Amino acid sequence: MKKSITIFALMLLVSAAIFAREVTIAVGAGENWKSKMDPQFAVWVEDADGNYIETLYITNKASRKSWIFGPKEGRPESLPVWYHAAKNNPAVEKAGAAESARASGDSDAGIDAVTSATPKGGVTFKASIPDDGCVVKAEFNTSFDYNSFYTKKNSGVNGQPSVIYGAKISAGQKEEAALEFLGTGSLDGSDGKISDEIINLTTARKIVKLVTISF
Repeated sequence: MKKSITIFALMLLVSAAIFAREVTIAVGAGENWKSKMDPQFAVWVEDADGNYIETLYITNKASRKSWIFGPKEGRPESLPVWYHAAKNNPAVEKAGAAESARASGDSDAGIDAVTSATPKGGVTFKASIPDDGCVVKAEFNTSFDYNSFYTKKNSGVNGQPSVIYGAKISAGQKEEAALEFLGTGSLDGSDGKISDEIINLTTARKIVKLVTISF
């Protein structure tokens, strides 16, 4: 039984390698990229039905759950949509382990997603996505990003909620795609839903200027 499972898993990996295409993802820093705290963000892939497939990029603090004065379980309210999508996926745990391995000089960390400290002015990286179509999503959040509506009293450490962007990529698509603004994440991290309540956002809409995918 174990042997058949192993063979099936290998077949899935080979299939994924064959039917994957390389893309370049560019995240452009907005006016509020570093005005208060370093933004945390994640970029990941889902299938057409919204099922999580893989994380393509994640900032260190989010992947390692390494927050100053934060609880051991991390701060799911920082990137709630990504956390809830990926929480049952080993890639999340792998990301934190990989960073520790790199720090100790182990280059064979076995990590799929790109992880790094928050870039100073946006970032461009290469990734592989399914060739038969998918949805690419990105989530951004800056702690203590308060305004007149999201105050210290009603929004905790978060300030304004995370902002989510996404784009549907068609099979064989060649035209550059720009991720569109989809909404906001849960303010307390209790769920992974995307809300359309955006009227009270201010600086959160300026964390990122543009996210594009080129082929």
